[in-house]
Amino acid sequence: MNDLATTADRPLASRKSSAWRSLASKAASGLLTLLPGVALLAFWQWASGRWIKEIYVSKPTAVAARLYELFASGEIFPHLWTTGQELVLGYVIGVAGGIIGGYALGRSPRLAKIFEPYVMAFYGIPKIALAPLFIIWFGIGIGSKIALAAIMVFFLVFYNVYTGVRSVDRELANLTLVMGANQRQLTYHVYFPAAAPYVLLGMRMAVPYSVIGVIVGEFTSSIQGLGLFIHEASSTYDPAGVFAGIVILLAFVAVANFLAGRLERRLLRWKTLTATAPNDI
Repeated sequence: MNDLATTADRPLASRKSSAWRSLASKAASGLLTLLPGVALLAFWQWASGRWIKEIYVSKPTAVAARLYELFASGEIFPHLWTTGQELVLGYVIGVAGGIIGGYALGRSPRLAKIFEPYVMAFYGIPKIALAPLFIIWFGIGIGSKIALAAIMVFFLVFYNVYTGVRSVDRELANLTLVMGANQRQLTYHVYFPAAAPYVLLGMRMAVPYSVIGVIVGEFTSSIQGLGLFIHEASSTYDPAGVFAGIVILLAFVAVANFLAGRLERRLLRWKTLTATAPNDI
């Protein structure tokens, strides 16, 4: 009887030990990830004023003090609100347009043959060169920054969706139609699941490009925004302010990438389950 109880307790102890090992492994991985950043900050703090003049690179403590000052005084909040609006709207418009355009051309070889050369031609144009033109068309408000961010996001998402839809096995699509599926069912049950990894990859890749589009537009001409704040800090020889603005932009990108990663894991759970099912069996 005791032998049976001991045998029953072993799996529980084994699971606890495995959970602790997993937790320790994650903690070690997190510390290993932070180590290069901490070392870089420490070297920057030490080298500023010794190897390089502080007027050029400031120092981490000065940047932290500047960040505290900006948030405590509320000076940065109007810039954050403006840049946040431009990023969200530009990103959403670019992603929506890229998904619709990529799916339409991916499903229709005839449309792809007609429009793909034009899309390639526009894709080859440096998007930064369009900033002055967008300012002429949409003004110096948020409209021109939204347009610039949207056009940069659009092409990345478009080509990923286009590739994903074109990669669907035609025999699978034809078999689905033979089994009685209509076009709506074919779209939702065949093309969208097949293209989902490509779509989410394009969405993650587009995050920094949307930030680039917005900041370039704000550098060119703007009333408010983080780009304008960084530009003004640079023109007044305030390196701590410049780095403070850059840190805030990095926080934008990090949060957006985190949310995109969560969305990817949530929407692609079926792929993970499919990949692990044979091992479970």
